[in-house]
Amino acid sequence: MPTLKQITCSLELGPRSTKLKEYGVRYSDGAVETFIAVPETKIPFYIHLETKGYIAPGLAAFVFIDGQYQCNRNKLRLQLPEDGMDLSQYEIEFYMRQKEEKAADGRFVGREWAFAELKTSKSSVSYHGRTDH
Repeated sequence: MPTLKQITCSLELGPRSTKLKEYGVRYSDGAVETFIAVPETKIPFYIHLETKGYIAPGLAAFVFIDGQYQCNRNKLRLQLPEDGMDLSQYEIEFYMRQKEEKAADGRFVGREWAFAELKTSKSSVSYHGRTDH
């Protein structure tokens, strides 16, 4: 995803961290929107969010897919950069790889995200929008 206010977010595939190509980038007040083409084969993916430079004392990221909560990450107590300071004290790098669900015993279970093959079949709808009988 294009950079917005020093924050970059991308969808990446597999162990090689292949970034998916983006289309139709649109910016609005404090937001950026882009579209990706979903791969035709089943393949795991993850979300990679990173910052360059200091942006704020903290950052929280929430992931929703098709309106369903998946996971969140946050980092607090980021410092204003000074000479000799380690980047991890003021920059962020999150890798979000799975839906996290709370089990009955209180532990969290992670379910890896993956693009699934799209199952298509011939429609029974005719050219005029009527169902053939």
